[in-house]
Amino acid sequence: MKDKIYYKSILQNSTIVIKISGKIINDKNNVENIVEDIKELFSNIKNLKIVIVFGLGMQLDKYILKNYKRKSIKHQGRRVTNKEDIQAMKRISGEILIDLYSLFSKNNINSFPIPVSRKDLIIAKKRPIIKGIDFGSVGDISNIDSFHFQNYFDYYDLILMPSLVLDKDSSEILNINADTVAMEVAAALKANKLIFISDVEYIADRKNNRISVVNESKINELIENNTISGGMIVKVQNALKALQKGIEKVHLICGTKKNCLLKELNTEEGVGTAFEKNYVEY
Repeated sequence: MKDKIYYKSILQNSTIVIKISGKIINDKNNVENIVEDIKELFSNIKNLKIVIVFGLGMQLDKYILKNYKRKSIKHQGRRVTNKEDIQAMKRISGEILIDLYSLFSKNNINSFPIPVSRKDLIIAKKRPIIKGIDFGSVGDISNIDSFHFQNYFDYYDLILMPSLVLDKDSSEILNINADTVAMEVAAALKANKLIFISDVEYIADRKNNRISVVNESKINELIENNTISGGMIVKVQNALKALQKGIEKVHLICGTKKNCLLKELNTEEGVGTAFEKNYVEY
């Protein structure tokens, strides 16, 4: 049985990218618990660097329904974003960013907030109309400049950002799926771990039993038999892409559980589902 000291040792000098969903961000207790875990990680792991990408889907859906009297439009789990949506996202993401930055500061975590990614940090282009579907002000990432991230890490331990970027040509503000941003950032930084924190405990089989570790073959099987569906497909597809791009391990954990990060990273059994490229199922 591997112990806590072992897991701390393998995380030294590592980079971790964490995506926190809007549902988790919306609950103050969840956020405070996660920040406490991050503080503990920084206290015990040398030269640890963390990037946090936060989502705001739930907040945006509520805002649109309340203020625009309509529902959000999504296609295959991905949001169609118009100009009204972008204005709402600017407002919502700004509030979340300030609150998170304040909380990290309160816990003496040296963080750097990025309200919208520079054109030379995350290089993105507005998505064209594909098969008759116009996603509006949605972007696709063409490149990420890891050098700029490393420059930030020379002065800060944690980078905090939403999934808003600028079009590389027009400077139009674009929305990108936060899971995708986290995956691409993790790949560009050659991160040791990519962690998705949502309200989903883990990937379960048809008998609702937790699957602690999966590989690409297992995920494709679960998608084909509809065990994984909806927005979760986007998440697991990004997890698989991260593995293909060299990320050592991807984790899916539930942010409503106390010490979810510590239990997933410091114990052999974990609490969620881990994605490993070379995992062999027996």
